[in-house]
Amino acid sequence: MVHFVGAGPGAVDLITVRGQRLLSEADVIIYAGSLVNPELLSYAKENCMIYDSATMCLEDVIAVYEAAEKNGYTTVRLHTGDPSLYGAIREQMDVLEARGIAYDVCPGVSSLFGAAATLQCEYTLPDVSQSVIITRGEGRTPVPPRESLQSFASHHATMVLFLSSGMAKKVQRELIEGGYTEDTPVGIVYKATWPDEKKMETTLGKLAETMETEQIHKTALIVVGDVLGNRYEKSKLYDATFSTGYREAKTQAVHATGAANAFETVQTDKNDILMIACSRRGHELMQRVHFAWEEQMAQMPKFAGRIICKTKCKALPDVSDVRSVADIVAAHITTAKVIVFFSATGIAVRTMAPFLRHKSVDPAVIVLDEMGNYVVSLVSGHAGAANEYTNYIATLSGAKPVVTTATDVEGKFAVDVFAKKNRLTMLDWTFAKEISAAILRGETVSLDTTYEIVGNVPDELSVNDSTAKYHIKVTSDVLEIYQKKENELILVPQCYMIGIGCKSNTSEGLIYEAVKICMDMYGADMKGVAAVASIDLKEEEPGLVSFCRSLNVPFMTYDANTLNAVTGSYTESAFVEQVTGVDNVCERSAVACVNTFKRVDGSYGHYEFVCRKTAREGVTVAIVQVERKLLI
Repeated sequence: MVHFVGAGPGAVDLITVRGQRLLSEADVIIYAGSLVNPELLSYAKENCMIYDSATMCLEDVIAVYEAAEKNGYTTVRLHTGDPSLYGAIREQMDVLEARGIAYDVCPGVSSLFGAAATLQCEYTLPDVSQSVIITRGEGRTPVPPRESLQSFASHHATMVLFLSSGMAKKVQRELIEGGYTEDTPVGIVYKATWPDEKKMETTLGKLAETMETEQIHKTALIVVGDVLGNRYEKSKLYDATFSTGYREAKTQAVHATGAANAFETVQTDKNDILMIACSRRGHELMQRVHFAWEEQMAQMPKFAGRIICKTKCKALPDVSDVRSVADIVAAHITTAKVIVFFSATGIAVRTMAPFLRHKSVDPAVIVLDEMGNYVVSLVSGHAGAANEYTNYIATLSGAKPVVTTATDVEGKFAVDVFAKKNRLTMLDWTFAKEISAAILRGETVSLDTTYEIVGNVPDELSVNDSTAKYHIKVTSDVLEIYQKKENELILVPQCYMIGIGCKSNTSEGLIYEAVKICMDMYGADMKGVAAVASIDLKEEEPGLVSFCRSLNVPFMTYDANTLNAVTGSYTESAFVEQVTGVDNVCERSAVACVNTFKRVDGSYGHYEFVCRKTAREGVTVAIVQVERKLLI
């Protein structure tokens, strides 16, 4: 019998309990002498035969296996770290299989985890990286072309490189060419967990220089990625506002309870307008814009929000109480929907760079020079409405608006603006770029939809044109969503209003399951949910609040009088009426929600029930589909 055993990263006490037992029982041990800590051999019994594989080829190793098997001996093949990573065990197992020799594998602690412990880092951080790429640079042994460092670098995921410390310059060049920036954090761990371990922290642009200075040319792991930096979002695992199967949410989301804020206030805390000044003049201009913005807020609810002003200027009292402009942004990045810098553009660029993730979630970032001459839409011009905010600030300040997004500059149709305007969920932002590129090249893109189109169709679009190369399909049909064709961008209209009633303390999981079953029965996708509604008695029901937060949709609540005033025929319940004052909560609240949306947005028309009151484990669900129009 042959046992492939992971020796762990280096420290003697990091071998597994099972691995130690197998070592102590082995008659024969073959260990990787150039990599495995020789102190592990102290676990071997007195008469054990020990071989160093550093001087052996595959045939030599197999010969030892065969001789041991003939004598009825137990063999341990001791590999560094975990045998499944760069252990070359597959070729050994295949030979053993062919010769009828039994074997098994005992996993070990990989050095990639030893390096993480040394660096005191977490490889997977929310909103930074949820993937770890384990690879190596191409040296004497080639790697498949599709697995080049350049191609992996484009993902910007956490990367751990084995067997690459002797080619630092090549690794550095290829990673930068692939998409990592020069200031991407890098950790280098030489002989992780060994007594002579050495740790270095640097940036990708200084990787080769650091390794040369430290004379590190082998036996080191290179860890690359923003998880080594300081920016990240807290996970949902211990978030008090997030329900799980074992606990309920403890805090509440923001609720939209009226027509005026039905769309602006959703299950998110991103409702702040952060203003940052970096000089005396900038501070004075910020005060003027702040005052004008507050005055206009009642007339312009579209641009409403809580305005937060911060000044970082040595010539003025330090009202921000933080060390830097970056600290100001860090303190408010999770709640700010708009960030306005009253400063030079360079300050805004350098400050915001570490915080930006994707246009679909980034705040609008705008720069107004301290003299008030120009106001620049810097980040998230379409998806975050920075272009709209730029024009609005221009009217408040008298500055000239500067908008540089290509479709705006050339006066072309912009698919992300179209999606935002019509509250359509875009499923593939990457392909949306191809659509925009095609439009800028002068190609005609087909708008495929059964919805009524209001407004003049621009020259860049044709409607339901089967001859077009690129297609924008607006659909809520689940089969069309998940069976999309090549060169087709799917936009899902938010057209479903979900009315929900539930017992107190019903979990988010039960609510989700009840709604999902009803949506699946109709063939509708959860991405098409526009809002969730209930009676005001449930305004702070944790499971409902968390459910709406997870969908990122408004939670609309109505009092009994409002629900009783909703016209129509509904499934009555004397018990529900006795408790709530309304004969039906889920159906009436869904229709009340439709009426609210119709008052706010003219693109919402007639409605029909696709799911009448359906009860499941204390949850009642009703689903209304609203007729939508597409505004060009």
